Amino acid sequence: MTPLARTSSRTLALGTTGALVAGLIAAAAPAHAAVNVDVPPTKTISGELSGPIGIEDDAAGNIYLASQLNNAIVVHRKNASGASAPLRRISGPATQLSFPRDVAFDTNRFLYVANGNGLVLVFPPNANGNVAPIRTFGTGAGTSYAIDIAGGEIYVRKATSYHVYSPAAAGSPAPTERTVSGLGFGQALKVFGTKVWVPSGTQLRAYSRSADGAATPIQAVNNALPAAEINGVDADPSGRVFVSAFNGTVRVFSPSADGNDGPLKVLGGPASGLNSSTGIEVLSGGAIAVANYFDSRYSVFPDLFKKPATKPGKVRALKVGGKQKSKVRKVSWKAPASNGGAKITSYRIVVKKGSKVLVKRTVSGSKRALVVKRSKLRNGVNTVYVHAKNSKGYGKVAKKSFRVRK
Repeated sequence: MTPLARTSSRTLALGTTGALVAGLIAAAAPAHAAVNVDVPPTKTISGELSGPIGIEDDAAGNIYLASQLNNAIVVHRKNASGASAPLRRISGPATQLSFPRDVAFDTNRFLYVANGNGLVLVFPPNANGNVAPIRTFGTGAGTSYAIDIAGGEIYVRKATSYHVYSPAAAGSPAPTERTVSGLGFGQALKVFGTKVWVPSGTQLRAYSRSADGAATPIQAVNNALPAAEINGVDADPSGRVFVSAFNGTVRVFSPSADGNDGPLKVLGGPASGLNSSTGIEVLSGGAIAVANYFDSRYSVFPDLFKKPATKPGKVRALKVGGKQKSKVRKVSWKAPASNGGAKITSYRIVVKKGSKVLVKRTVSGSKRALVVKRSKLRNGVNTVYVHAKNSKGYGKVAKKSFRVRK
């Protein structure tokens, strides 16, 4: 994550690539044209952040950020917005935090922090305040740029390699299980399925989880981003790979992207407000959170691949309960198999005798039944019509005929 190499004078240098815009390397012609997306975020959050980089969410949807410039791990609630105060904040001399770069969780929800001084710090679940890590281990000379945990193994990105450690890693430096070497400079890493995605200079590479040494990548996307500015990598449940760039863009690649394949979509532009983008996290439901380093905030964007909403489908299992002479008849149904990609807000129920409307009611989207008095009905065959409504309108109508005797 580019802003970020710590110098001997304790200042921050903007990576190894010089100016962020000047000298961009033109990508080879992609196999298809990307869809450019410039949409505003649904919200931005800034409370107690200073130079955020790595970002991760927990099972409850809370957002953890490595806040580099104030040596803190800041935790915001799922519903946080604006300058709201964080839920928790790990900071202070006991924490040993020093220019923290990235965060990750193991299956027991212990928090792992990649530190700027090459250490990995481990904190217990819900750690808060000036608390010491329960364990640390070293990764050798140089910054620990990124961290991820999968299958019990701990993956740590170094400048031109990544190391894989056992869950019991200890010592300084800790012994590695494997080291993949020969990478171009990079500052991000994501383990997804059987692959490890890493930047290598201007390339985005995928290695087998079992790779070791000077291994050959199984995929290598050429000039995935301009210069060496890949600052964050994540993947959605479909395996699409999201990469953030310090020039204020997020590019999304197919799970099978290779060679000169271009991105599926590119998020960025004035409406997005993205600039100095660092960490990225795909949240539950498909939204994405992107850290903005110099703005000291993170922004949340809607699912870039969510299909446009349509009208809902037809209600199912429409029935009319009761006997022909019953004083009341109960109309019941099940929700449509498809809500059209939008919440069902209401159902409309109409009962007719021929063309004559006898009953017309609208009930909330949570209802699945309506009781109709016999006095409202006509002798003979009546027909009930039910259809669901979402933000796009009413779906197809379902109908059921029933007999009434008076």
